[in-house]
Amino acid sequence: MNKKNAIKLGILLLVLILSTSSFFIFKSLKDKQSNSFIYSGTAEADTINVTSETSGKIGEIKVKEGSKVKSGELVAIISSDETQVNLQNSEISIKNAENELGKIQDGNRIEEIKAQQAVVEQFQAAVKQGESTVESSKNNLNSANTNYNYKKKLYDDTVSLYNSGSEAKYKVDAAKNDLDNASSTVNNAKDALNGSEAQLNNYKSQLNAATEKLNLLVNGATEREKNSAQYNVDKAKKSYELSKIALDKNNLTATIDGIVQTINFKQGEYVTPGTPVATLIDTKNLWVKIYVPESMLTNINLNKNVTLTNDFIKNKTIKGKIIYISPTAEFTPMNIVTKKDRMKMVYGIKVQILDNLDIVKSGMLFDVNLK
Repeated sequence: MNKKNAIKLGILLLVLILSTSSFFIFKSLKDKQSNSFIYSGTAEADTINVTSETSGKIGEIKVKEGSKVKSGELVAIISSDETQVNLQNSEISIKNAENELGKIQDGNRIEEIKAQQAVVEQFQAAVKQGESTVESSKNNLNSANTNYNYKKKLYDDTVSLYNSGSEAKYKVDAAKNDLDNASSTVNNAKDALNGSEAQLNNYKSQLNAATEKLNLLVNGATEREKNSAQYNVDKAKKSYELSKIALDKNNLTATIDGIVQTINFKQGEYVTPGTPVATLIDTKNLWVKIYVPESMLTNINLNKNVTLTNDFIKNKTIKGKIIYISPTAEFTPMNIVTKKDRMKMVYGIKVQILDNLDIVKSGMLFDVNLK
């Protein structure tokens, strides 16, 4: 090879080396620029507590830790004899109120009316007898008063004769004794009249009550009474509904589709209202928390669509959306970066995972591409 050809070959090799170097330098710069939009974070999920609204002992736990549950699925049962008894009493109250309403709506039987008519007639006869007794007591009082007046005159005349010396002392004493007896007879007659008048008034009151009841049986219940009976039925039913709600609160159910993270109590343990009996992971609400420098904030905004990847989920790009951007800066969390990086100020970003929720698990590491 002559010298001229050697120079040409050298130039060609130099150009080739420069081209190759430029390619790798450009690729490195491009990869570096691309990697500046990628940030890593761990998938997390919201947790929901299944809490008790009542007090009592845990009678049964229906799920296990790690098991999947559907919304509305029974998680645990709180035992409560009191709420069960209240429900039974409410059922009895409904039946009683419905029976009373039925009686009013059906009206009264002819046998009840006839029986009440007999009661009215009985008190009518008692009133007549009472009136006769009162009349007889009045006559007795009049006779007693007449006799008293007569004995009073005899006594006065005997005293006058005694004072004039025409009558003996024993005659005065005898007249006074007759007068006292006549006075007692008057008092007894007055008491008998008062007693017979009181008895007559009692008979009249009973007659009025019996007559009113007979009229009610004949005429039937008023609209107000019917409405009142219907109100009692409605009230009993509302009481039953409240008792049933209280009993249903003893059944603790899942409010979301998810996975049982922990069972916080054992069967037989006592719980109070607000006690978290179990904790569920909301598998339909997964998100990744990442931290970006201030320079990246100009490239992102709320509701921006991004992509996520995981080393163990091959050939899949998962869609995500930015749902939160922290308004304040903080030091980079200590558990994911070096000591040097911990001194940097970053902003927390929350990215919601939108698809492939069936394969994404809480705790997985994801790379989030914000570009």
